[in-house]
Amino acid sequence: MEKLTIALGTTSEQKIKYLEKVLRELKIEAQLIPTKVTSGVSDQPKTTKETEQGSINRAKGAFGKIPEADFAIGIEVGYHKNNKDEYEMFCWVTIIDKNGYQLSSQSHKFLLPKYHQGLLNNDLYLGDNLDGYMSGEESTNHVKKQIDDIVRYRKPFIENALRSALIRYVQKEDFDANLPL
Repeated sequence: MEKLTIALGTTSEQKIKYLEKVLRELKIEAQLIPTKVTSGVSDQPKTTKETEQGSINRAKGAFGKIPEADFAIGIEVGYHKNNKDEYEMFCWVTIIDKNGYQLSSQSHKFLLPKYHQGLLNNDLYLGDNLDGYMSGEESTNHVKKQIDDIVRYRKPFIENALRSALIRYVQKEDFDANLPL
């Protein structure tokens, strides 16, 4: 496979780093062109549909700014209430290529602790209130520290959705029923 040019609908160093890691794992050579775009959804999407739409809008926005790219990627992290009325965190990634092919992939979901549930239920922005979860003696609790890292940096969700989307895109003939074998 020749080196790809990928327009990325974010300038987040964190998300760029996660994408570079997944590309290395999959042995995909690419030039990344991060670009500032808007998601067109709320800053803290609270439904799976809104989160997916944010990833689609980011991919479309990146492709619109970098039309010479082989494809564009949009990444959006969000939340939704499960059937027990509890918030879960996840990520959607969308890939759109220059031929109009589009696919979206959702990461696994993670049930948020009660502390984070309260923030979301009170319409508080999670990113501005993360420090309250780790306080006092609890800061020596290694499992709680792991939970804090997962929610704070979102790495498992973003990498999972990126990996799934890239695998499905690069090997689309193995996954897309509309393409010949």
